[in-house]
Amino acid sequence: MCVNDEELAEQSQQNLRQLIKPEGFNVDLQIVRNASGLAAGYDEAMRRSDAKYKVYLHQDVHILHPEFIADIVRLFSEHPSLGMLGVAGAKTLPSSGIWWDSTQKYGRVIDSHTGRLQPLEFIQPAGAYESVEALDGLLMVTQYDLPWRKDLFTGWHFYDASHSQEFINNGYEVGVPKQRLPWCLHDCGFVTTSNGYEEARQVYLDQYGYGKSHGQHRFHRLGSDCNIHPTCDLFGMEGVALGNGVKLQADCWIMLPYNNLASEPRIQIGSGSDIGRRSSLSAVNRIVIGTQVAISTNVHISDHNLAYENIHLPIMKQGVDSWSHIVTIGSGSWIGANTVISGQVSIGKGCVIHAGSVVVSGTVIPDYCVAGGVPARVIKQYDSNTRRWLTGDSSSVEEEALNSTDEAQTTEGGTKPLLLSICIPTYNREAELDHCLNSIYSQNARLEDFEVIVSNNASTDHTEDIVRRYQSRFSNLRYFCNEFNEGADSNFLKCARYARGEFIKLHGDDDYWLPGSLQEICHLIEHNKDCSLLFLDILRNTGQVDRAAGISNYVQHASIYITFISGIIMRRKEFEQIPTPELFINSNLIQVYMELSILRITPDYCVYRRKLLTSSDKITGGYSFAKTFIKSYFNVLSYFLDKGLSEAVMAAEKKHIAYTFLLWWYNYMLENNLKQLQPGDFEEVLREAYQNELYFDDLYTHIKSIQAKHQHI
Repeated sequence: MCVNDEELAEQSQQNLRQLIKPEGFNVDLQIVRNASGLAAGYDEAMRRSDAKYKVYLHQDVHILHPEFIADIVRLFSEHPSLGMLGVAGAKTLPSSGIWWDSTQKYGRVIDSHTGRLQPLEFIQPAGAYESVEALDGLLMVTQYDLPWRKDLFTGWHFYDASHSQEFINNGYEVGVPKQRLPWCLHDCGFVTTSNGYEEARQVYLDQYGYGKSHGQHRFHRLGSDCNIHPTCDLFGMEGVALGNGVKLQADCWIMLPYNNLASEPRIQIGSGSDIGRRSSLSAVNRIVIGTQVAISTNVHISDHNLAYENIHLPIMKQGVDSWSHIVTIGSGSWIGANTVISGQVSIGKGCVIHAGSVVVSGTVIPDYCVAGGVPARVIKQYDSNTRRWLTGDSSSVEEEALNSTDEAQTTEGGTKPLLLSICIPTYNREAELDHCLNSIYSQNARLEDFEVIVSNNASTDHTEDIVRRYQSRFSNLRYFCNEFNEGADSNFLKCARYARGEFIKLHGDDDYWLPGSLQEICHLIEHNKDCSLLFLDILRNTGQVDRAAGISNYVQHASIYITFISGIIMRRKEFEQIPTPELFINSNLIQVYMELSILRITPDYCVYRRKLLTSSDKITGGYSFAKTFIKSYFNVLSYFLDKGLSEAVMAAEKKHIAYTFLLWWYNYMLENNLKQLQPGDFEEVLREAYQNELYFDDLYTHIKSIQAKHQHI
């Protein structure tokens, strides 16, 4: 709460003290005085507090709903993709950028902006909440932390619409909950727009692309980094809103056939969505496509059909059959090639529509379904309780879900098995670990599906304080601390041994998760459970999945990057069968030995090429680069020469990394004066490993050339 009127603030706080606090919850109150603006004040409060759920409210807001805390926690827990809630907001923003001008306002609140208190009753959500584009800032509740744009909004206006947009741009939903009675009273009095309102509105419109043009076309909204092919046929773009990074491929046809512009967009395409070649979208009322929706080639989407009832007129002159239908396609869905969608249609989140399907008016497809046919019907539906795709129509899906519940409840106490253990060995990197844990717990993933294990190698900094802070908020975080520093390899091994999940993901404390990565990894595991080992290649962001078997194929597929600890996901069953897990302790590459040992037990593996992580780029060192990535690496590989790794693959790998990895790093170490990686060892260690290779003279010439360049500098 930002406060400049102590009396108002105290009245609001009296209501807060009367809220029912669920058992096991701690609640704190952050008061910011003398803030330069609400974005700055809220950002300061956010950084002060370590709470998972944060409520930002005006000093003149009174929360009336006694079960407020329990209800918001339940909503957030059941919907991990829901980033922020408010009690009122707009489904889509009009061209003015003012949520109040929207024709699709949701929520309810008791309000005094007219000079007297009275209920404001907008549209009530049909479900637990309604996704919206902008919230009113009287009350905003988050379950993830994103920086407030205090750099752009320095006063008291449009900070709320901006924060809503920042959540949407980061892949989260923003919603208004269903309220049986208004949750809040806002005793604001007459609203003034004289203190920088218009300036802030223009900043908002410019920042988020409202009224932006592309070539000859002016859009209702054009987000950043959109890719519109020059062959696209566009008509009525002032009624079309594109989020960030939308792609319209060649020969797309997007139109408002009657050019019946309104203050709000007729066609709305969410950030990251891709509209395939020769696809067409035509709206007389509204088409709403969510974020990251993939639409294949030759797909036709229309909210209307042609009328035909008057036999005395050609059909082409009879107009349309409805001006009120809406087509909605949920975020993350995929529409197959040559599909037709027309009329009043609702397709949920994460759905697959088979190629060649016809989705007729009146069709409702729930979230996470596979549908197909003419007319399209549900073929499969994902059951979140059993983590399985169930087959059949809606009635048989429900029956199968009931029948499969017992099968899923296989662990002690009748609960389903834990899918993933994220194991983080750490030593004296409190800032990096804090960032790492925050990136994990900011994911749209169910806490029941994973656990986090931190193994502290006797750090002397505040590592334990940071972990305890997260433990107070998240029940799936387990913490262990060694009595003394046992070395990195020993701590890696010990951390993995604490795991209880079906799969173990080793993870470096200075590697951070990008939004949506944890769900993507869980999805990868679910679809490749027959593999004993999965590797994340974050350098090649193609989305390609390579499946194969055997140590030789694995080394060819992943090369030296199998040393990347955060890329490794092991099936626990095989990990626990490694006969001598300590064999390469103190090599700095025990993880490579673990990977290849697992493939000896069960050879099937998967390599996923997707940038799911980023890192601090802070090189701490404390080891010899050459001894680790030349001597230790080849020692581990050599151990497996008669155990699944061929001589030919070993020789090819040795030459490959010499020219593509080792020389590059040697130059980088000298260029950046990375003494902590002991570059002085490099020449001697490389000579010992490569002196018998036919290409050694050429390799050595490169070494001398690199040295000469840096001596000259």
